[in-house]
Amino acid sequence: MNKKLELIEKIIVLQNDLQKEKAFTNSKETVMHLIYHLFLKSSRTLKAIKAILESDEIDNSYIETLPLLRIQLETYFHLVYITTHDNKDYCVEEYDQYQKLQQKRVANNLFTSNGLRPNRLGAEDLNFIDSHKSFRNSIDVKHLDKLYLLAENIGKYEEYARIYSLLSSFVHYNPSTRVAYSNSVEGKIIYNQFVYNEENEEAVFRYITGISLNSLTYINKYLGIESFERELEKTLIEWHDLFK
Repeated sequence: MNKKLELIEKIIVLQNDLQKEKAFTNSKETVMHLIYHLFLKSSRTLKAIKAILESDEIDNSYIETLPLLRIQLETYFHLVYITTHDNKDYCVEEYDQYQKLQQKRVANNLFTSNGLRPNRLGAEDLNFIDSHKSFRNSIDVKHLDKLYLLAENIGKYEEYARIYSLLSSFVHYNPSTRVAYSNSVEGKIIYNQFVYNEENEEAVFRYITGISLNSLTYINKYLGIESFERELEKTLIEWHDLFK
């Protein structure tokens, strides 16, 4: 196992250690249900990334981690927003409204589908439409709905522009990304011939580990677990030494 994979494994251990802390598991803070959800999403995504990177079946497997890296970054932005919010009760209300807004969108899509092809939806879908289609936001949650606004709000727009927007090309089809899945020989594109790019792989490892560690940092700043902070600091130093 190379040093970068070893660092990912150490971060996974840190994530497991945090889950054992009483200050984490027994917290009565109003936003903890949001933090638990985002933390679990982040930790499971990191484990999935590690499994892909260790795969012997996929050439240049770091390419396939890019959509997951995008998920990781979005999760990080929400963790920063929640843990640094000045009014935690209001923050909970914002996310409750955001959830209902997303449910309304699903209901609207089902309603449209039912109009195009009537009598195909079951009772459960029809009940969902009735329950959520008429929802109206009582507070503005555009900053949660539009990630660039969330990034601006938390002072992370540079990360959004430099990482997230670029990664979108690997989530939504973009012909320009064919260079990652092919080789160019004398002006001809040869697909399924992968050319290893050490610089790109290095960037992927740096972002994957850096975002994971920063997520843990913001969670622990909010919880203030001193023993965990010491272990986290050791791993952060190792990260800086590895990617300096």
